[in-house]
Amino acid sequence: MANQDSEVRGPNVMYPVAATNGEAMQSMVPAAPMPPLGALPQFGSYAPRGPEILHGAFDQVWLINCLRRKWLMALLLGLLFAIITALALLWLFPASSSITAYIQVKAADPESVFGKQSQVSKQEFEIFQQTQIALIRSQFVLVAALNRPDIAQLTAVAKESPDALTWLTDGLHVNVLGGQGEILEIQYNGEEASQEMVKVINAVITAYTNEVLYKDKGLAEDKRASLSELHKEVSDELREKINKQQALAKELGDSESPIASQMTAMLMRQVSTLNGQIARAKEMLVEIEVEKELAERAATSTFAIQQAIDESLQIDPMIASFQEQEFEITQQMTDLQSMTRGGNSPRIKKLQQQLLQLRQSVQQYRMTAEADLRKKFKSAPSDMLGQAMAEYMVRRERANQTIRGLEAQMVETLEKIDDMSGRSAKLSMLEADIEQLRDAQKTMAFQLRAQNVDQSTALERVSVIQNAQAKEQINNIERLAIAFIGGIAAFGVTCYCVAMLEFRLRRLNGPTDVDEGLGIRVLGVLPPVSSRKATSAGSAGAAQLSEAIDNVRATLMHDSTSKARQVVLITSADTMEGCTTVASHLALSLTRAGRRTLLIDGDLRAPSLHKLFGMPVEDGLSELLRSEIEVTDALRPTNTEGLWLLTAGQCDMDAVHALAADQLQPVFSKLREEFDFIIIDSAPVLGLSDSLSLGQYVDGAILTVLRDQSEVRRIYQASELLKNMGIRVIGSVVNGVTTKADHRITRLHRMEAQPRRKLATTAEN
Repeated sequence: MANQDSEVRGPNVMYPVAATNGEAMQSMVPAAPMPPLGALPQFGSYAPRGPEILHGAFDQVWLINCLRRKWLMALLLGLLFAIITALALLWLFPASSSITAYIQVKAADPESVFGKQSQVSKQEFEIFQQTQIALIRSQFVLVAALNRPDIAQLTAVAKESPDALTWLTDGLHVNVLGGQGEILEIQYNGEEASQEMVKVINAVITAYTNEVLYKDKGLAEDKRASLSELHKEVSDELREKINKQQALAKELGDSESPIASQMTAMLMRQVSTLNGQIARAKEMLVEIEVEKELAERAATSTFAIQQAIDESLQIDPMIASFQEQEFEITQQMTDLQSMTRGGNSPRIKKLQQQLLQLRQSVQQYRMTAEADLRKKFKSAPSDMLGQAMAEYMVRRERANQTIRGLEAQMVETLEKIDDMSGRSAKLSMLEADIEQLRDAQKTMAFQLRAQNVDQSTALERVSVIQNAQAKEQINNIERLAIAFIGGIAAFGVTCYCVAMLEFRLRRLNGPTDVDEGLGIRVLGVLPPVSSRKATSAGSAGAAQLSEAIDNVRATLMHDSTSKARQVVLITSADTMEGCTTVASHLALSLTRAGRRTLLIDGDLRAPSLHKLFGMPVEDGLSELLRSEIEVTDALRPTNTEGLWLLTAGQCDMDAVHALAADQLQPVFSKLREEFDFIIIDSAPVLGLSDSLSLGQYVDGAILTVLRDQSEVRRIYQASELLKNMGIRVIGSVVNGVTTKADHRITRLHRMEAQPRRKLATTAEN
């Protein structure tokens, strides 16, 4: 009679002999495992009391049965948490893409004028790399990229306006690929549309090329051209003076005096000094020209125009007025939210709408004003350019004045030399000039060669090897897969938690838990049948119930042949576990077997048998306990031949107190002589003493349990309590076990019900 959905626990079974009322009874109890030979109990060890089912671990069988009982709760909570988890995962893992571009920064310069590559040190190369990284992420490059009309109209950029520069600066990452090497990786990871971000990153690369690389090359070429022109002038002057020196040397003689030679040498040294000062002044003039070119380009660059526009917008009175209005509305919203419960009211919603409209107006005004200012600054020279040009004019004029002053001193010195030494002095002067010009020519040639080497500007050392390309990091299919797997996991965890909460009660899973788990013999298994179906003749439920009760009757009658089983107590651990059903149907089954049977309603506090048989509750067991009536007056025959009923009577405290005395001993002695079997429908064992008091007059007790309702711990407590009181537990009857009805049983009961219907119809006619 073991249930298939319960796992067999305690495979070792033994039948100990328990002496009770002078008889020996065998009961199934799980045998304790024998310790190995030589094993001694450890100090402080704890052995759990009772069968394993009371303290066993949560296993697969318990999981299945707990979910079977709480399937609706597990399903609803599982679906709820699965949906919440799936939505949370969709929010935590949005669709995103990675935009990547690669730029090569060469460690070696291209082939120079010397015919070979010029290698740079590792430190110089790292500085150059970090400089290019900083320039790519610089504001003037990003502003130039964002100000392009096709880029500014993109949804990803327009959504971040007016903080698009901050957004792009925070999201754009430029690193050396692998931490070393010549490849720079430009990367952007975000939730924006990948096609739009590809355009943005390509625009950044284009702005970097135009604003940095090409301008560096142009400035380098201008500086080299100026230096080449100056070198040519010095070379021409040197060639001219060499020709003069050679011509004058042929005409001169050796007639000059030593004093004149000394004075001439001193004046020649002064001329040499003046030549050096003139050369340095001319170099300074070249630098002033270069700085002027740089200032002109900086004044007309996109970054300078944008900076001027931002400065103008910061002092714009209309924008200041908009900001004051926005501050006032925000302050009003803060005050209302602090005074309103929940932070929401019609007034707050109205202020939020006004704030949204105000921000839209500000954005529209900024766009219009920015367009007007850009046209203005492009057509009109800026203040910075005017200041730079004024500084250039002053510095150039001073440099020219210095050169003219030095040249005047040179002319005056030369005149003195002419007066003192004549042609020989001129020859010495020419030689000094030639030596000075040669030094200057060497210096300029070296600078020009160095400039040719430096011609490998960033444009020539930097090249784009891959434009921006998009790669999806998490696409929509992956997001749905993550959400689905997370939802399934949440559903499973929720069901497991519900099962764990249900497992704490350890409700009865089936007959196996009673038989093999608790060691209480199962006498019968009753199907879950309602009271209407139980009394309906010919129904499958009534047939199953009748056959199951007949099995209990057969076991009881078989035991009564060898042991005293005349008076049987039907009880349970708790209420609503089927005591009355088992007691009434067992009594009817014994009557059908030809046994004179008495059914006693021993549940004095909550009687129900009188309603089942349609009799008054008065003049019953309570009155017998109070000695108000005789036994013969309390016994009432039922409509079933051979079945008698003793109702509970009108219970009071006197009857309850009398039940604990020995007043019923002579009553039961007399009843044993008149009836073959006496079935007592008793109150629950736990919580009340009525069943234990009646137990001293019975030959044994049958525990009724209800599947999925009775707790295993309380069944064990009730069984142990009955045994400790000396009441023999004959076995148990498990109610509420769903089994498939045998067609032979149902067919036989239908055949018996049909003739009765025909007889009833004939009698009515």
